[in-house]
Amino acid sequence: MTALQAELPLEEGIDAILRDTADRIDELYRAASEPGARPPWIDLFNRIAGQTHMAPFNLMLADLQRPGARYVAFPQKWREIGRTVKPAAIPIVVLWPFCPVRCAYELSDTTGDAYDDALLDRVFGEPVPMRDGLIDRLARRALKEDRIDIRKVSLASGLAGDAWAIDVDQNAKVKPTGPGWVVRVNSNLNESAQFTTLIHELAHVYLGHLGGNGKKWPNRRPDGLDVREFEAEAVTFIVGKRFGLNPNSAEYLNGYLKDETIKHVSHSAIARAAGRIEQHAR
Repeated sequence: MTALQAELPLEEGIDAILRDTADRIDELYRAASEPGARPPWIDLFNRIAGQTHMAPFNLMLADLQRPGARYVAFPQKWREIGRTVKPAAIPIVVLWPFCPVRCAYELSDTTGDAYDDALLDRVFGEPVPMRDGLIDRLARRALKEDRIDIRKVSLASGLAGDAWAIDVDQNAKVKPTGPGWVVRVNSNLNESAQFTTLIHELAHVYLGHLGGNGKKWPNRRPDGLDVREFEAEAVTFIVGKRFGLNPNSAEYLNGYLKDETIKHVSHSAIARAAGRIEQHAR
């Protein structure tokens, strides 16, 4: 914590720390790229979307430590296909609930039974099940844990959905208990389209485009619409593919691949937002 952060009120201090941490991770990722080259964002998003056994943020951390690693897993997962970690293998350090870190390994760190890409894709990339009531479950958890009010309503044919922050009294002495954000999804869309739209609109909230939520996500509002849309669509691409959908996000993202856009995109914010949405929807 810097001296400035220590002087801030608690919530503002936490927000500053989260933003500072995200900035440092993004700087590390860019530094790991080839000098003068544009980071291979689409390839990275495909790797994150294609390994559903591990959280998006941990796959981002793995990519930082082993750029381009296609298959990363914990020792138990490798044993499922008859492979074991080599004794001298250098671990990939990732985060783990209730523990500081956990060690993962990439394919080249293992030895054992023969394999092919089809087997690895099937073992590591099995889509997250789209169970009944997925949208309702996501809505309940987003409201309870994050104060996001998700509404399915009939909207005009040209509007799939939208999101906005609810104004609160900044001078109030107690924390607000009601919803802090509203996300609307057009109920006239089919279920898959509703889910894809919901991911995109929730992404704007979790990316901090509509303000922060204390320790959960920082307040970060990129000035450019292209940056905000790139980040939200990247989250849609990752979460959608992990649930077995094929959103049109890749083409959409390519349209925003400009040096000035990429320079302001937050890799860490995208991974964290994707993970939180998926966690609520599982």
